Amino acid sequence: MWVVLSLISAFLLGFYDIFKKQTVVGNAIIPVLFYSTMISAALFVPFILLSHFKPFIFDSDFMQKLFIEPLTARQHLLILGKTALILASWMFSYSAMKHLPITVVGPVNQLRPAITVVLMFCVFHESLTWLQGTGVVLAIISFYFMNRSGKLEGIQFKSNKWVYMLLGSAVLVAFSGVYDKFLLSKESISPATIQAWYTIYDFLMMAVLFWLIWHPNRQKQPFEWRWGIVAMAVFVTVADVIYLTGLKQDAAVVVLIPLILYGVRLVVSFVYGIFGFKEQNIRSKIIPLLMVLAALVCLCI
Repeated sequence: MWVVLSLISAFLLGFYDIFKKQTVVGNAIIPVLFYSTMISAALFVPFILLSHFKPFIFDSDFMQKLFIEPLTARQHLLILGKTALILASWMFSYSAMKHLPITVVGPVNQLRPAITVVLMFCVFHESLTWLQGTGVVLAIISFYFMNRSGKLEGIQFKSNKWVYMLLGSAVLVAFSGVYDKFLLSKESISPATIQAWYTIYDFLMMAVLFWLIWHPNRQKQPFEWRWGIVAMAVFVTVADVIYLTGLKQDAAVVVLIPLILYGVRLVVSFVYGIFGFKEQNIRSKIIPLLMVLAALVCLCI
């Protein structure tokens, strides 16, 4: 079941990437994140209030999964730490997405699961079969081929700051994946509870950045409202809840979930990059894409 949930989450995140690209190009990043996080937080506020004042509403098996549990001050601080990690990752990722083709961003992001694998080995001592290990190696090698492809578009990976921002985002997301497993297993916090308070703290942090950094300089960084902001918020919120639900299952292999997520997510955004954004040099990008797909097959067998 965790594989199915991971695949659904991955498809939703693929569309989230598409809306993100449409929204940030030629637009100020901080207000885009501010309004997106505000919408995500608004989706969970009713569940937080109902869980506190009308808990009997969540008695059924289905509604129970949406119940927002009471947390200790320590657990709130832990979720606040997760929020800070993700927010920093978003700032790097959105900045890179604004300046790089989506058909370059997707394959570069394949380093995320590779970093996660290393962290999972160190923290949770999870192991892979030789076939799954082959999948990890293929995902890493695909980055080398994408580097060669990027040169055709004048993107020098070694000297391009946007590529380094993507790599910084990858490291932070990898740490966040380990953090999620800790919150779910060691702290026994439900997926809905984590996501609800994460979105609240995410919005509050973005509000600080919005008013202190962007608003005083809004004339230099113009913002245009786009309805893709709403789509971004909905897609990423639903995807995250589904992802955390799959991750919480005892049978879930933590090192595989990120690879499934980013593999399918890559295909969705890559295909749209070809037909929607009309991006160039697609032939040179097919090899790393096929390698990522081969990695996904190896990991799912």
